[in-house]
Amino acid sequence: MVSVRLFGFFLSVFFISFTASSAISQDLTTRPSPESGPTIVTVRMVVLNIDQIKGADQSYVADIAFRADWQDDRLRHEGSTTKRVDLSDIWHPGFQILNQLKLTFTFANDAEVSPDGSVRIIQRAWGSYSQPLELVDFPFDTQALKITLVSPGHEKGTVALRENVEEPSRIADSFSIPDWDTVSWSSKATEREIFEGEQVLPTFEATIVMKRNSRYYFINVILPLFLIICMSWIVFWIPSTEMGPRISVSVTAMLTLTAYRFAIGASLPKIAYLTRLDWFILGSSFLVFISLLEVVITSKLARSEKKSAARKLNVAMRYAAPITFLLISYLSLFR
Repeated sequence: MVSVRLFGFFLSVFFISFTASSAISQDLTTRPSPESGPTIVTVRMVVLNIDQIKGADQSYVADIAFRADWQDDRLRHEGSTTKRVDLSDIWHPGFQILNQLKLTFTFANDAEVSPDGSVRIIQRAWGSYSQPLELVDFPFDTQALKITLVSPGHEKGTVALRENVEEPSRIADSFSIPDWDTVSWSSKATEREIFEGEQVLPTFEATIVMKRNSRYYFINVILPLFLIICMSWIVFWIPSTEMGPRISVSVTAMLTLTAYRFAIGASLPKIAYLTRLDWFILGSSFLVFISLLEVVITSKLARSEKKSAARKLNVAMRYAAPITFLLISYLSLFR
C-alpha cells in the first residue's frame, strides 16, 4: 500500500513538473532563442503617397506601408502554406511610429508564419506625422520629411533592426501633392536614444527630401504684388500740383496691398520668424508707403512755390523706386 502511495505521489510530482515545463516552453510571447544573441528583424518600408505638407502645423500627411521579418523556430509547423496568428499570442518587435500624430492602421494586427518558423508582419499607416520644418527660405525651401519606426520595450542588444537588402525600401514613382517635387530618398537602420543616458531603442528611419514648387507663389503672390507696386509709381509721373489724384492713387495702392496681404495670409505659414516671402512683402509695403510719403512732400513743396524741387524729387523717384524694388527682390527672394 505504501509503495502504491509513493508511486502515486511521484507520478503526481512528475505530472505537475511536466505540465509546468510544457507551459514554460510554450510561452511564445518571450523573445525567441535569447541564448543565440539579438533577434534580427529585417524591415522594409514603402512610402505610398504624400498628400499634404502643412507648414503652419509643422506636420505632413502620408500613406506608408512597412514589413518586418524575423525567425522563431518555436512556431515551426507542418504543411506547405503559411498560417496566421494573432500578434498578442507570439513575440513581436512591437513597432511604434515615433513621430505619429493621428494615424489609421488599415491591416489586421496579425502575423504570417511559414512552416520553417519565419514570421512576417505587414502594416499600413495613413495619417498625420509631426515634422519640424525650416521655413526661412519659403517659398523656395527644401524639407526633409522623416518617418521614424522604433521597437521599444527591449533591453539593449536584444533586438536589432536591419534593412532588407534583397527588397530595399522605396517610395512611389509620384505623389499626389501638387506643389512639391521629390529630390531624394534614403532609409537606414540605427539606434535612437529617447532620453539622454537612458534606454537606446532599435530604430528604422526613412527620409524623403522634398523641394517646394515656387511657381504658384510667383504667379499668385509675387507677380500681383509687383503690379500693385507699379501702380503706386504712377504718382511720380503726375504733376505735383495735382495733389488729389496723386493722393488717391497712393492711398488706393496702400489699401490694395493691405487687403491683399490679409487675403494671402491664409496660405502662408504662421510662424514666429520671417521667411523670404515675408521680407519681400514687407519691402513692398515699405515702397508703397514711401510713394505715399513722396506725394505729401512734393505736394507741400509745390504749394510753397518750390515746384522745381518737387519736380526733381519726382524725377529722382522714377529711378530710385525701381532700383530699390530690384534690390529688395534680390535680397529677399534670390540671395
